[in-house]
Amino acid sequence: MRMSKMSTTRHLKRWAVYLRRKQALIKQVIALTALAVVLSALAYKFEKLTYESHVQDLKLNTTIEMVEVRERIKNSVISRVFALSELATIIGQNPDMNATEFNIKALDFVLLNKDVKLVAAAPDLVVSMVFPKTGNENIVGLDYQNWPKHLAKINASMDSGDSIMTGPIDLTSGGRGLILRTPVFTLNASGKRDPWGVLSVILDYDKFLANLGIAEYVEGFDILIHETSAQGAEPGDILLGDSSVLAADPVFLNFNLPFGSWELAATTDGGWPPHLPNHLTRKMSYLLGILACLVGFGLVLRMHDKQRESERMLSVGIEALDHGFVMFDADRRLVAFNKRYKEIAGGSGMVRVGARYEDIVKANLRLGLIPDAVGIEDEWYEKWSQRLEIQDADNEQILADGTFIRAYDRSMDCGAVVGLRIDVSDLRIAQREAEAANRAKTEFMGVLSHELRTPLTIILGHARLAQNVVNMPVYTKLIEEIEKHPEIAGNIMPKLEEVVSKFSTMTRSIENSGNQLYTLISEILDFAKIESGTLAMEFDHTTVPKIVDTVVEQMRPMVESKNLALEVDVVNCDINVDPKRIQQVLINLIGNATKFTEKGTISVSATATQSAVVFKIKDSGIGIPPEEIENVFEAFHQVDSTSTRKHNGTGLGLAISRDIAIAHKGELTAQSVMGQGSTFTMTLPRFAASQSDEDADQDWEEDPAQTHTLAA
Repeated sequence: MRMSKMSTTRHLKRWAVYLRRKQALIKQVIALTALAVVLSALAYKFEKLTYESHVQDLKLNTTIEMVEVRERIKNSVISRVFALSELATIIGQNPDMNATEFNIKALDFVLLNKDVKLVAAAPDLVVSMVFPKTGNENIVGLDYQNWPKHLAKINASMDSGDSIMTGPIDLTSGGRGLILRTPVFTLNASGKRDPWGVLSVILDYDKFLANLGIAEYVEGFDILIHETSAQGAEPGDILLGDSSVLAADPVFLNFNLPFGSWELAATTDGGWPPHLPNHLTRKMSYLLGILACLVGFGLVLRMHDKQRESERMLSVGIEALDHGFVMFDADRRLVAFNKRYKEIAGGSGMVRVGARYEDIVKANLRLGLIPDAVGIEDEWYEKWSQRLEIQDADNEQILADGTFIRAYDRSMDCGAVVGLRIDVSDLRIAQREAEAANRAKTEFMGVLSHELRTPLTIILGHARLAQNVVNMPVYTKLIEEIEKHPEIAGNIMPKLEEVVSKFSTMTRSIENSGNQLYTLISEILDFAKIESGTLAMEFDHTTVPKIVDTVVEQMRPMVESKNLALEVDVVNCDINVDPKRIQQVLINLIGNATKFTEKGTISVSATATQSAVVFKIKDSGIGIPPEEIENVFEAFHQVDSTSTRKHNGTGLGLAISRDIAIAHKGELTAQSVMGQGSTFTMTLPRFAASQSDEDADQDWEEDPAQTHTLAA
């Protein structure tokens, strides 16, 4: 039966080990899969963004190239239209010119425009004169009235007085041509225009394009130039290219000609590329990178699991001990310990693998665990640090809870040290617990003061700096970079200014909230110090105006921000107090008065006798209910303690102020009338108890002329 139990236990342990390894493997697979998915998504997103950027660059370059094409076409067509209009004007001025005169004028036009195939004049829309006539005799006598397709455009041109262009069309003489037509008008006796007819020019389409010199520009591009709207013209007339370009998301350029609006659409040859150049190489590099990351991450996971398994085995072994166990390596760094040792060491955060022995000793000194060093920690540590070694020792330690511990340390041949900590406590547990609690409270106050105030001060400092972001070099440099690109500065600058304004508003909110939090923390810490009797007073010989002026200067913006008047009337006399603490009280009282006053006046006054100074802070606020007057100085007390109360605070300010007054052998009282305001009176002795009455009499001189008065 016993052998069967042992076999079952062994089997269960093996099964537990197998399950742990299985779980570790599953976690590794999940982690690697998740990493692969994330890396793949990042690679896909990066490739997509890179491709989109590449296409945008191609579109920009295409647009730049097509601007030159557009301008060349526009200038060429307009120059021919103007020349044709001049010829039409000449005919209009001499409507009865014969064929010879017409041929002379037409010859001049042809010589200036090498791509002109013929010029035809059609009075009353019937062609009567053609140049050159040879080979074009069949055109003479052509009546446009019998050509409905051309007649519609000609009539539109006659009605508008503008030139029109038709084509390209297949010519009967062979090849393709563009037809430019312009109406001809004569002036009658009344000075009005009468339609004479139409003047037409046929351009050789191929020569026209060749003369433009755009072959070098259009090479490598798919281009479409077509009419988008023209009076009397059929929509969609194509000057160059094929309409299939429109289905390839081309770049567009619009331009106006005397005979209508035209559009240029273009893409790279064959359309935009479906992927980046060398995309297969790039994708292969992404794949290799992902595989490398997965392999590396897998190795790290495997090493981590092995390390965790080794640590687990060691932890199981030392945790089986009933006493505290600790081991340091030859370099005096902690390599192993059990839970009991950490408990014995006071749960110190320094007890961790890799911690230095010296740091743990310092922690033990702070916790008072070394009896020989209590009260002389610095001297003890200085002597101990000269050795910086662990020696075989048997000594007694005291835990923070008063438990007595017997410590045994033994060195090994390799230089490592093994230690045991055994509980041997039997005396003074209650006393040790009280002492440890007091030390813990004092240490906590020190740590809390540093750990809360220091980062909060840094936050407030950065918030104030961030409000002046416009003066930061990085912002100035950004402005300079934007100004280098005036084409986008007009759009970006207003948005940037809006961001800066929003950012400044947010940082002001952070600063205001931080200041409020800083005040709350300070109040809590001061109250804790008062409760523990550690709030120190640093008395100094000063004057009442020096104390009050600093407070008034600090609080005036807060008071005036609520449109309240701040009146100050203080006597000029000496006083022996802690100036900072008295200023703290005055700031608290003025702040409370401002908080609970919506309109009226906050007055600060100080009067004096030979032995005392009386400070009064009076407001015209909401007042305090009579039943609450005696309670306002209690810690954490709020007159309105509901969750919807209007005025925030910890309820510690007045309690701390009263305790500061009491620490000066003085008092702080309050009087109030509901709806009329409140008055807080702080009475302080002028001189310390050690100062003689004779000195006091010599220091006291009440001179009405020296009264210190300030008005808001």
